[in-house]
This record gives sequence, structure tokens and C-alpha cells, in this order.
Amino acid sequence: MKYSFLWVLIVCLGCSSEQNRELTFIGGRIVNPNSNYVTLEHNDSVIDTIPLDKNNNFGYEFSQKEESIYTFKHYPESQNVYLKPGDSAVLRVNTLEFDESLSYGGNSSTENNFLISMFLLNEQDNDLILSYYKISPQNFIEKTDSILKLRFKNFERLKSNSKFTPYFENIAESIIEYEYYDMRERYAFLMKKYVPTKFEEFPEDYFDYRKGIDFNNPDLVPNFSYMRFLDNYLRNKSIEICQTENRDCFDLNNHQNLKRRLDLVHELFDNDFLRSNFFNRFIRREIVFSETEEQLAETSAIIKRFDLPAIDEEKLYQLVNIQSKYLIGENLKNLSLRTPGMDTIQLHQISKSKPTILYTWSAFSFEGKKNNLNTINELRNNYPEFNFLSINLDVQNPRLWINALKRFNYPPQTEYQVISDVPTNTYGFYQNYINRVYIIDKNYRLTNNSMSLFDPKLESHFSSLSSQ
Repeated sequence: MKYSFLWVLIVCLGCSSEQNRELTFIGGRIVNPNSNYVTLEHNDSVIDTIPLDKNNNFGYEFSQKEESIYTFKHYPESQNVYLKPGDSAVLRVNTLEFDESLSYGGNSSTENNFLISMFLLNEQDNDLILSYYKISPQNFIEKTDSILKLRFKNFERLKSNSKFTPYFENIAESIIEYEYYDMRERYAFLMKKYVPTKFEEFPEDYFDYRKGIDFNNPDLVPNFSYMRFLDNYLRNKSIEICQTENRDCFDLNNHQNLKRRLDLVHELFDNDFLRSNFFNRFIRREIVFSETEEQLAETSAIIKRFDLPAIDEEKLYQLVNIQSKYLIGENLKNLSLRTPGMDTIQLHQISKSKPTILYTWSAFSFEGKKNNLNTINELRNNYPEFNFLSINLDVQNPRLWINALKRFNYPPQTEYQVISDVPTNTYGFYQNYINRVYIIDKNYRLTNNSMSLFDPKLESHFSSLSSQ
């Protein structure tokens, strides 16, 4: 049985230290680990870093005052786990299909397997939304109402055969409810952006659920449906405010759009964790999508204005310093890059006075890298007058990059890694810049720093450079 090694461990713990039965235990096995440790976190605070043994197993005991949702992380993946004081929770996961392979045993296995099943169902809703946007608002309402009723019915059946605590019942029901609200927000966004005539068919009471939203519920902070709903609500609300000013409002990384969302964060959230969480997310995007010195200066001023205890201003200013080197108009002729052979080379030695396209990736997102290869090859065929260079951002671990290149047989002649002149613990470097495109003209001037490979305006920018 796949949990046998863990059950022996749990039984031995119970036999040898009866006095510690009040301690909570979490353990498990990581198949195909990305590193030699896992972390256990609560509300973004690390409880402890837990090493894997030679068989990739781990076990950890800690004192727990009350039941709650924790976050189990094996970088870059993470998932929620429900724990009660005195629980013995075990899990097994394969990093090649992290969410799909994750399964739980132990005292709260029913609760935890419910959480992961709901997470997977909610991920499937992403595909549903992309197909449902073609139907009428009334049909969408009927279909999502049906999903809501079915999930509540299934949970009631599970609840009748289990002994859930009131806390967990509230969490479970909130997951179902906020996923339903989030589907409505995502559908509304698609209609407004792509089929605005259909938005006119929305019933007047479509957004009535917003009246009952609790924007400051600390118990729901670990609830992925709740947090995703809040994110999409802030996006939609900022667009609604923008549309009263008769402007193009759907560039989500536009500085004005991001500032509107930051104002909403300031207005809606009293909970320190939520305020800090969303502020950090949006301020980082403001920084990395800054195109001019003026925008970067405005963003720096906002950092000072938001006086929040959970904000690490020093790390944000490190990110500001990084971005200052990649503003529109900056000359990147002497940009230093690392070759797969660990040699250092400068951009002008590669591009040979041709326009250059840099696209960024991380070994932790190699699936995205693989999916981008077809797009890159197509662009290379369409624009042979450009250099297309792949830039890896794993500055802390060059070996990770090299292993990924070998594993997927990437052509070394177009693969490079950025060389960072900032501290190696720089605040989330690759997370902030991953899957970005940087367009450089033949004189090595940066002409665009805020596109992705799938931006509809990308090729028009290429064409403008080709005609110069």
C-alpha cells in the first residue's frame, strides 16, 4: 500500500511519545522532487522548512492551537491542507502532475481530499468559461446555477457520512459559493471585452451577489476560490470605473488600471493580510510594467504611501532598481548573458546589429517554455531579419537551467541566461519577469518591455521595426 511507510511512522510516533499526542503531524513522500525540502506555511508565513530523507519522505510535528487551512509547498508548486490539533496527516504527490496526483491519508483525509477535488473541479471551470462565453447570458446563468446546486448536493451527501467541524463546513461551502461568484466575474469580463453587445443582455440583478461579499474575512484567506474571486472582482471593478471615463480599459497592466486597483485595495480591505497581499501583487506589476522613469518614480511614491507592516520595502526597491535598467529607450548593447558553456557574452556579440527579440522563461515553468516553442519557430520563419533569443531567469541556479536544456534538447545556439548584478536573493526575480518579450532595435535600444508572445500587437511592432 502506498502509505504503509507513513502509517508505520505515525504509529511509532504515537507509541513512543504519548505525552505529545496533542502535537499535529504532517508527513509524506515527494515523487520526482524538485528540491530536497518542503515548507509548511500559514497565511504566507513559513512555519518551518522540512528536509526530505534519502527516500524523499518527510515528517514534521508542531504545536497547533486551532484548526485551520495551511499551505504545503514544494517549490514551485503548492496546495492547501486542512489540519486540526492532534491530526496525523499524510500525503503523496508526484511533481510531474502535482495537483492531479496529490492524495491524502490520515485523520482529516476526507476533508483534504475534498479540498483537492474542488481545486481540480475549479480548474476545469477555466475551460468551461472559455466555451460558455459563446452562449447567451441567460444560458450562462442557468448552467452555472446548475453547477452550484450539484456541488452543494454532493457536499451535503459527503457531510452526511462525515463528522465535519463547523469551521470546515464554512470553508467548504465558501469554496463552492466563491467559485460560483468568480465564474460570474470571469464571464462578465469576457463579455465586456470581446462581445460587448451581449453584455447589454445581462439582467439587472446579475451582480446582486456582490452586495453580500465579505472583503475582510480572515478565515477565507486560505480559500483559493475566495482569493481568485477577489482578484477578478478588483479587475472588473477597475474596468467599470475606467469605462466611466470613456477610455480603452482592457490593458490590465496599464499603469492607470493598476493604480485604480491599488485604490480599491486601499478602500475595500481592512484586513492587514489581504491589503498587503494584493498591494504587493499589484505594486510588483506596476514596477515591472513601467516603461519610463516617470512611471517608475510614481510607483516608488506609492510604496511609501501604503504604510503596511507586511511590506518589505527594501525588496520592492530592489525590483525598482532592476526595472530601471530595462525601461523604453535603454541601450542594451552591453547586456551580459551566460552561454550554456558558462561563458559570458554581450548582446552586441550575438545580435550583429539586427533587431533582437528576447523572450524569458524559467526551468520551473518548462511546460510553458515547451508550449512557446511552436510560436517562436513560427515567428522565426515569418521574421528572418530578427534574432530570437531565449533568456533564462533562474539566476540563483544556473545548473537548473542547464539540466532543463539537456532534458528537453533545446538548441544551445539561441539559449542564454541573464547575469544579474543584484543580490542573489533578489525579490522574486523570475516570477515577476517570466514569459515576457523584450524588443530591441538594430541600435540596441529597447523599444518595448511589456509584451508577451501572445500579445495581438506583437507582430505589428515587429513590422514597424522591419520597415525602419
